[in-house]
Order: sequence, then structure tokens, then C-alpha cells
Amino acid sequence: MNVNVASPAGPCLTADIARWIADRSATALPAKTRDHLKLCILDTLGCGLYGSQRPWGRIAAAVAEESAQGRSQIWGMAGCVGVTAAATVNGTAVHGFELDDVHLSGQLHPGAVTLPAAWALSELTQASGAALLNAVGVGYEIGIRLGIAAGRGHGLSGFHPTGTLGAVAAAAAAAKLLDLDPMQAQAAIALGATQAAGLYSARTGGMSKRFHAGHAAGAGVTAGLLARRGFTGSETAIEADFGGLLSAMRFDGDRDAVMRHLGEVWLLEGVGFKIFSTCASAQTVVEGAIELRNLGVTPQNLERLEVNMGSIAVSNVGWTYQPKDVVAAQMNGSYAAAVALMDGDAFVDQFAEERLSDPETVALASRVKFQIDAEIDKGGLGLRHASRLVAHLRDGSTKTVQHTQRPGGPGKEIPADRVIAKFERLSGPVIGDKAAARVLDMVMNLETLPDIGGISTVLGGAR
Repeated sequence: MNVNVASPAGPCLTADIARWIADRSATALPAKTRDHLKLCILDTLGCGLYGSQRPWGRIAAAVAEESAQGRSQIWGMAGCVGVTAAATVNGTAVHGFELDDVHLSGQLHPGAVTLPAAWALSELTQASGAALLNAVGVGYEIGIRLGIAAGRGHGLSGFHPTGTLGAVAAAAAAAKLLDLDPMQAQAAIALGATQAAGLYSARTGGMSKRFHAGHAAGAGVTAGLLARRGFTGSETAIEADFGGLLSAMRFDGDRDAVMRHLGEVWLLEGVGFKIFSTCASAQTVVEGAIELRNLGVTPQNLERLEVNMGSIAVSNVGWTYQPKDVVAAQMNGSYAAAVALMDGDAFVDQFAEERLSDPETVALASRVKFQIDAEIDKGGLGLRHASRLVAHLRDGSTKTVQHTQRPGGPGKEIPADRVIAKFERLSGPVIGDKAAARVLDMVMNLETLPDIGGISTVLGGAR
């Protein structure tokens, strides 16, 4: 069986994906890919530990503790719950402060959906660290490739790709971790796809966007466990002309990318990390605003800031800022630009509750205007984070900065030592610096661990 040969997104796509997942040799991670994935896992754990202490993380944990008992660890807390509940809680926490990893053309946050699902199942099955790594790698790869197939149509559909694509990515990770056969893996993919959900209404605030990742992770666990026991799903859940994931959710991208060189080229190596606590679409805006600040632009001498971006980015973050809650601020490019121009950063402190309605910040945000740039739009998904900022100053002069990729994007990768420093900064206050150092060491040697019980114990040791 040769699963590495490119095949079109035709009638066998769901089965093709399933066969690839079930083929152990095809899904074996190259050393370079494995090393990058370990950084992804470390970054995701840091985000999850930090998010566990936010209100939405605590609420999700409380619900899980009420509804399910088990031995799967909630990161950053002492409690253990059922496997599906743990995946849901930890996924919600990872996506809890807009700091988790992201793939540019894949359009989703893969760590938040795949690692919580595979981790919880690893605890259930006492799987090795190497098995966990492989499963997470499979989930990342399938999710990213589906995101490329999704294209701009899905990105502008009103659905949140991390919630929709993430359910399939998590199901793929679950299928690999549970060592499902091709028919079972096909069912898992189908059951993940049928749970795809997540309405992108974050501009009105609320915690639901955090839950999209958690729901996707939990959905993947459920899909895998059901499929293992013989529960079936549509054999054409991805590609069906009516009611399939591609057709129902307006996929208009490169459908052939799902299987092209699958297992030979690992797109997960292009997953990037975040250094700002905003929607990925606002990251170049923050970077540009900081650059303008360094060029002498201030809230006092700025007349207005013109932000030119592609259609997906403008849809995501280019709306008028109205103070509501942290989620609405993190998803708003005008607010992000304002705090970056004022503080020279947009990390955790800039999204403190008391800052969201600060009159000076709100007034500055009102002078930031977004518009669709036709040339950037022509670049498709590869330029979906690109921006050109034009500062119109009160003296009549202008200053312009342009960034085609966000920090952490292609060609602007965040070095490993900075990812490690971010993990330490996020996890230390939750589990303590010594415990964080232990997690770091174990993750960096994950493929050698007979099981992940030791890491789980440390992750649950909240201070």
C-alpha cells in the first residue's frame, strides 16, 4: 500500500486519510520534524498552564469535575477527570489567551486541539512518549492540510477553523494514539468531521472562542473511542458533494494538498509561535505599531492610523472597537494597535480587565481604520497576515511600515530559546519554576519516556 502518492480530493479522500494514519511507517516522524514538534508541545503546555488560571479555564474545570470522574489530569490544577472532559478543559485552557501556536495557510491553532486529545488518551492507555509524539504529529499534519484545502471560502464563512478543522485534527491524533485499523480510523475521521463546530462571533465578546478548541479536542477523543468500539461514520465525510466537510463549510482552497506528499513533506514544520496575545491576524499590526512607535509616532502626534490587510484579516480583526471583555479586545486590531503604540508590546499586561475601557486607549483605537488591500488579497492564504500601516501625523506627514508575515510566520521563525523562555514565563507562576524546569526536561526527551505519567503529575501540581 503506497499512501504517499498524491491523489486528488476525489471520492476516496476520507479513506485515503484513514489509510495513511493507520500506516505506521508512513507516519513516522523525521528527526527534524520531531524536534520542532517538541517545541510545539512545550509551547502548548505553557499556554495551557497559563490559561488554566483564567476564568474560562476554571469554569471549564469545574464543569468537568461535576460531570465526569477519571484519571486524566487537568493541567495547572490538582483534579483528575474523565478522558473527554480533560481534553475539553485543557484545550479550552490552551486557547485561553491567544498565545497558542498557529499555521499560516493551515488557518488553525493545531496544538490546542491535538495535544489535549492525545495527552488524555495517552493517560488512559498508558502510551509511551514516542506514541504521543507520533499521534500529535499526525493530528497536526491532517489539520494543517485540511486548512489549506479549506481556503479563503471557509475562512470567510463565519466558522472558526480551529473549531471545525480542529475536530478532525483531534480525531486523527486519537486514531493514531489508539492504533486504530484503517476502517476504524476512517470512522474516527468521519465522527470528528460531523462534530465540526465553532461560530466566529468573537467580536461581541464572551468565552465561546476559547471553548472551540476545547470542544474540538474533546470531540476528537469521543470520535476515537467510539470508532475503537465499532461505531461507524460516513465513508465520505470529508468529500461528499452534499453534507461533506468540504462542501458544507465552503472549502475553496487546494483540495489536492490534503494528500500531496503526505508522510514525505511535513507541513507541521511551518507551525509558528506567538509572542503577542492577540488574534494571529493582528500580529503584524502589533509589530507595525511598535515599529512606528520606534520611528517617533505617538498617540499625541498621530492623526489616524490606516491599516491595509487582506479580506480574511479585515474580517477577523478590522472592526470598530467597543470595550467588552478580554476576548473582544484580543480579537480587535484597533485595540491591539493602540496598546502596542502606547506600551511597545501586546502581551499579557495589555489585556488586563482594567485596561480594556481605559479612555485614552479607547480613544486611540478609534483612530485606527482598516481597509482591504487588493494586492495583499491576491496573495491568498500565504499573505493572510500581511499588513501595511500608514500613520498620518498631525503635521501632515506620513510614515509607512509593511510586514508580509507575522513574528513566528514563514521566514520570521521564533528561535527555540525564546519559545522556552515563553514557556517558563507562562508556567512558572502556575506550577513553580522547579516544576516548570522538570516539564521542560521531560518534554525535550519525550520520545524516551515509557509513559507520560510523570509529566502529568507535575502539570497537575498547581501552586
